[in-house]
Amino acid sequence: MKYSQDRALGALSRRTMTKVAAAALVSAGSLAVFAAATPSGASSTAHAKKFTIALVPGLTTDPFYITMHNGAAAEAKKLGVNLIWQGAPQFNATQQIPVVNALLAKHPDALLIAPTDVVALKGPIMKFVNAKIPVISVDTTLTDTSILAARITSDNVQGGQAAAMAIAKLAGSKGQVAVDNVNPGISTTDARQAGFLAQIKKYPKMSVAAVEYNQDSPTLAASQTKNLVLKFPNLVGIFGTNLYGAQGAGQAVAAAGKKGKVFVAAYDAEPATVKLLKQGVINVLVVQQPALEGADAVKYAYDILTGHKNLVPKATLVPNIVATTATASNPAVTKYYYQSSLQG
Repeated sequence: MKYSQDRALGALSRRTMTKVAAAALVSAGSLAVFAAATPSGASSTAHAKKFTIALVPGLTTDPFYITMHNGAAAEAKKLGVNLIWQGAPQFNATQQIPVVNALLAKHPDALLIAPTDVVALKGPIMKFVNAKIPVISVDTTLTDTSILAARITSDNVQGGQAAAMAIAKLAGSKGQVAVDNVNPGISTTDARQAGFLAQIKKYPKMSVAAVEYNQDSPTLAASQTKNLVLKFPNLVGIFGTNLYGAQGAGQAVAAAGKKGKVFVAAYDAEPATVKLLKQGVINVLVVQQPALEGADAVKYAYDILTGHKNLVPKATLVPNIVATTATASNPAVTKYYYQSSLQG
């Protein structure tokens, strides 16, 4: 993740930043508060306009992005904003780029996007920037973040570290582990893998047996896991960096009779993954907050469009929730599980 320079600022949510800014204005006293909060002329006109904000997910069928949409839609309704939801059915740049190019013709007031490649989406996004349309990345991002008005993502490095710590605890801090990732070149899963590998190095009796790439296929992830179990008799854990890797890994571990011996840590609280967590096929879930990411993205865009760019942090890291089989049905955890249908 290329966020080191913004990490401290990014750890503050938009809501925290807004409260800090508001408090500073109040402490100044007098009518200057109102003058600062409502710039003359252009801001009044901006507030009278009904803005259109476009949200392009990584793919339209995944509960993670559906949950993100629902959070964004709720915030858009609250602010009186028109939200366009448009994307591709699969997570790849080849399908996403035409969607982004087509949206440019509609000239929305702002673009929120989960880029499917850290490099390939720069060109299409740059067209929006050149058209003076602010762009905010949500979930995934670009290598060159300088062209973005803001970026929001989960703390993916921390999530990978949490997965490593959970496996180490279950395995008694010894044995071999593996990573089943998607594809290289995706900012979020690259960061999760990096966090996991860095954390494993802290355990002297643990080592990394392999890093696999499943191309978003649970079938391929299952085949890879089956081979890993056979090849490495000291394998004690597998980290699936997203839904598909986790599903395949968990099912293969159970089929090999290694349930309770090879522990699976996964990312994302999709309905299918939650079911496997409750069954003990998956032992740990790192749960993101896509609804909050979507809501914050809409609010950030609205703040920029209404002349309050100073309230928008350049980078925001949203904290993760860790769920285990033991806590899978706890209401404090279940409220973060993802939704499978569009709302709003």
